[in-house]
Amino acid sequence: MRDVTVHLDCVRGCVGLPPKSQDFFTATLSPFLYMQGTTPTFEYPRSDLPPQVHFLGPFLPSPSADFTPPVWWKELQNDTPVIFATQGTVATDPGNLILPTIEALANDKVLVIATTGGQPIENLGVGSIPANVRVETFIPYAHLLPHVDVMVTNGGFNGVQLALANGVPLVTAGQTEEKSEICARVQWTGVGIDLKTSTPKPKQIRDAVMKILSSSRYQQRAAYFQAEIAQCDAPRLATDTVDELNKREIFAVLIREIDGI
Repeated sequence: MRDVTVHLDCVRGCVGLPPKSQDFFTATLSPFLYMQGTTPTFEYPRSDLPPQVHFLGPFLPSPSADFTPPVWWKELQNDTPVIFATQGTVATDPGNLILPTIEALANDKVLVIATTGGQPIENLGVGSIPANVRVETFIPYAHLLPHVDVMVTNGGFNGVQLALANGVPLVTAGQTEEKSEICARVQWTGVGIDLKTSTPKPKQIRDAVMKILSSSRYQQRAAYFQAEIAQCDAPRLATDTVDELNKREIFAVLIREIDGI
């Protein structure tokens, strides 16, 4: 995130503010309250973590009531491992992740589900879709992830949190926006493998997927996060935390008024 930190100081200078020369996360931290949509286990141990930082757990979407499953949906009930590949919604070039994943797993005994992030399927540029691959523009995560064995993703924060909420280990490949930080945490926490690139080769993807499928430790770590997240109620915790801040501020105002009498 060094380039972001440098850019932040440049922007401050453009509006007449002095540089902070602080890392991006510290410089943008609210002095009053900062609520983070994950669990403490997904963050590095920090002795300097400010007391106003509160971990709420992820904000989980409810399953959509009007979801119409694709015609192949019953295939998810087979014993075949399900690999979900998603390019996300910001860095959406299918050549970065979706196409290499399809190529990597086309001849394996797995079911590959790929979503394009809203792009038309014909824009993928695939001559013929392999027999074990299903491609859709979008599938609600709340419906799909309970059936997934491994998620291949560029490391968007919300997607990773939803995967962990469902106990799904990950293969991550992203270096834009916040993704390098999220991908690093995926590997550090043991819930997946970070390929440390935005453009992985098919062999890298296949090797990582097969390593996760063959090792119980990734599933165990993902299951640990699933259980931890299940104990969280992010909307309620957010409300309670804001209420507590309001009470402290009201109390502080009263104390100042009393002192002024």
